[in-house]
Amino acid sequence: MQSSNIAYVPALDHIRAYAALLALFYHGLQLFWHQAAYGSLFDATHWLATGNPLLALLVEGHTAVALFMVLSGFIFTWGAKGRNIVYRSFIRNRLLRTYPLFIALIVLGISAMPERFSWQALLTTVFGLANMAGHLDISPFSAMFWAVAVEWHFYLLFPFLLLFLNGRGAGYLLGLIALVLAWRSIAWLLTGEVRELAYFTIAGRLDQFLIGMLAGAWCAREDSVPAPAWIFPVVAVLVIAAVWLFHRAGGWPQDNALRIAWGTVEAALWAAFLVAYLGFARLIPAPVSRLVASVGIVSYSIYLLHFVVIYVIAVKGWYLDFATGPVVDALLTTLLLATPLTLVLAALSYHVIERPFLALRSSYYR
Repeated sequence: MQSSNIAYVPALDHIRAYAALLALFYHGLQLFWHQAAYGSLFDATHWLATGNPLLALLVEGHTAVALFMVLSGFIFTWGAKGRNIVYRSFIRNRLLRTYPLFIALIVLGISAMPERFSWQALLTTVFGLANMAGHLDISPFSAMFWAVAVEWHFYLLFPFLLLFLNGRGAGYLLGLIALVLAWRSIAWLLTGEVRELAYFTIAGRLDQFLIGMLAGAWCAREDSVPAPAWIFPVVAVLVIAAVWLFHRAGGWPQDNALRIAWGTVEAALWAAFLVAYLGFARLIPAPVSRLVASVGIVSYSIYLLHFVVIYVIAVKGWYLDFATGPVVDALLTTLLLATPLTLVLAALSYHVIERPFLALRSSYYR
């Protein structure tokens, strides 16, 4: 993604592409599999279980959100380490980056489902609380709004976090991560529940942004050098193994003390994946790199629109039946139908909605 504030690095668009496609395959697998196996859209009480580590990565593909969070913290810090940010300009750029498509989907959803409209729900959603009770429920159009809300909560904090990082060093962010873990522990002790907090709120995601910031600060050092290419396959295997172990422990539906620290572990692994990939990406042939980066450039549109495409295919019963079983059929439907439709729609959305507003961004450094 080209920006006047951060040097363009194709590998970062690669990461965006991987995260967006992982989210797409996660929802495609879950909805199409559940539809084929149980005749209804989705119910977390029926959670696909597998002993295959690669399939487990798709079953628990919600981990793509953690990768996005880490990437946000990384990119902002890598570009701004040691510099001062003009708060108003930074927020203006974030509005131009995220709100045009967000508002367009709100308008579309309200127009399609006027019975779900209320002024309170609209204001709750527009003012960054789409992850809280009372938000505007116009699913499937609003299915991904909660993650945009969490991103926005981080955007409001980032200039201050960067200021404290520049002034106090990495120890400040490490202390804040420890505090976030303590907060989640207290919530677990008081309520016996932590999954919703850990997954849907800034209290559960802030440490993921902070770990991304630490990785960005590390790579921004003057003596920083790219990781050797051989490290990336090792880190990728560790990520897959960790997600597989999480899946074997119960996966997303579980709500126990493991969820207190899982987001932190998940983020640390993705941060290592990101840093290792920067060194590995140099080995990728230029044509392949450009192709993958082109997907990353439209990743925001992919993220907000993919669930709409998958939902339409599911409710209309358009999923493909190859008589290979619900799981394989779900994956093939996602690959052959949902993915190309989403990519085409996302490319169109990027060029007519996102890109004109992106051109209005300016420098936010003092």
